[in-house]
Amino acid sequence: MKKLTVLITSLLIFIPLGVLVYKSQVLQLSLIPQMVDDVWNLHVNVKPKGSVYSFSFPLPRSAPGQRISDDKLKSRDYQIFVDRNSDSTMATWSSKSFITGRVSYSARLDLKPISYQSIPKDYTETYPRGLEKYLKVPALLPEDQEAIGALETAILEGSEDKTSLIRKIYYYVEEEIQRNTDIKTIHETLNVGKGSPLVKAKLFNIMARRKRVPSRIVVMVRMPEGKKAKEKTKLHFTFANEVFLANKWIPVDTNRGHFGERPDGFLVIHRNYEEVEKIISKKRVSYSIQAERARINRYNKAEFKKEVIQSDSIFGKLSLYRLPLPIQTMFTTILLIPIGALILSIARNLIGIPTFGIFTPILLALFFRETSFGFGMLFFSVIVVIGIGERYVLDKFYLLAVPRLSIILTLIILLMLGYSFYSVEMTTFSHKHLAFFPIVIVTLIIERLSIMITEEGLVNTFKTLIGTLVIVVFVYSLFFISALEMFMFTNPELLLTVMGLLILVGKYKGYRLSEFLRFRDLVRQKKKLESKSHDL
Repeated sequence: MKKLTVLITSLLIFIPLGVLVYKSQVLQLSLIPQMVDDVWNLHVNVKPKGSVYSFSFPLPRSAPGQRISDDKLKSRDYQIFVDRNSDSTMATWSSKSFITGRVSYSARLDLKPISYQSIPKDYTETYPRGLEKYLKVPALLPEDQEAIGALETAILEGSEDKTSLIRKIYYYVEEEIQRNTDIKTIHETLNVGKGSPLVKAKLFNIMARRKRVPSRIVVMVRMPEGKKAKEKTKLHFTFANEVFLANKWIPVDTNRGHFGERPDGFLVIHRNYEEVEKIISKKRVSYSIQAERARINRYNKAEFKKEVIQSDSIFGKLSLYRLPLPIQTMFTTILLIPIGALILSIARNLIGIPTFGIFTPILLALFFRETSFGFGMLFFSVIVVIGIGERYVLDKFYLLAVPRLSIILTLIILLMLGYSFYSVEMTTFSHKHLAFFPIVIVTLIIERLSIMITEEGLVNTFKTLIGTLVIVVFVYSLFFISALEMFMFTNPELLLTVMGLLILVGKYKGYRLSEFLRFRDLVRQKKKLESKSHDL
């Protein structure tokens, strides 16, 4: 390459990279917004059993590790009283007549993990009055008291600080008491060394209170994981503990092996099981708790915008985060198109994958992005069949190009019209797939397909069709790489780097990979002839 070309290409590639280093190291800006923590939609439906005029049910509230927003209570004409002064929110519904219908609660949850890496030693002897209820030991059978006393003698030294004492109790219950959901009493657990999650939490609670450490059982639900997180999944209550150490409540879970931490997959419904033990009983109410992961932007753009503006730099003034939200949404997709063009250039110039036209694969990828991949492939397949069919039918009329293309356009509109009637009865399809942009794209593709069949035959056209779809899949996948999408939106100067790479691809004039494969036999023959001539 000429020196000027090398200079321009180097500047285009390395200047944006230098800007990234300056933004991250000097201005201390993040290269992409921080990920938003787990956000969920929660739905609770409750109905009392029997003839009652009022009933209560616990509801979650904002606390360390969980933030509740957009919470709504729905019922018929029942009066609603919400008490937020207890350990958690308690809602009470009442009516002058018997309550026969269901009441519902919905909220948006933002969950964060809680973790206390180092808990200082605690020698506290007296606690505020508000914690006295967490020191009361429930009534036990004499033999159970004797068994617990023997356990304390075996696992405790008697001189530990309260943090060390609680750790020893935790390790005993977590490791020595095996999980068995059929065993639901303290008495049986002490005899067989097994117990349900609730009984294990109760045993830990009793042993902690006996040693004058405030403790409580928390009622939680575990959020769904994997594929279930995308659907409304029915949840069940599970239980853990919290102990008051070093002037704060420390989470303890003897069922899942967590001391001083609670993962973000758990939502605390109520922080004192003793207060709601009878209220949440299936004998008194029937309830359904469901949760699904909220479909929101996984990146916290609002916080990143504040960070950029506060930097007081030229990048803050030119940041795309200053634009209105609709324009931001548009550029989020548009900024990935040059990367798609780079992939297309590499595929055509270096690998040798044939495609319809130059930018047809990118337009098709945008078509799939605007509709959906399933609908796009189905519609495109139907269009290909129409294109092949109209080639043999319209050729008999010997039409000029413009009327012929107009007929194709009319066929596509008729096809979309038929789809609109069909989608009314089918819940799996949506009218959002109908738009002007797809009509233009597929019309041009059919015309290109028709011309290529005439000039190069059906076999070569099919090869080009496969090559086009391969590139479409690669480009389409770009639009669903959230990190890449945010990275380009946050750092649009990288488009210059893409231009530099395109110059490098454009300057390549050697053999393509497909040509090496296509002419490999000729290369072998050439090598054989060269070896024979060398021998002679």
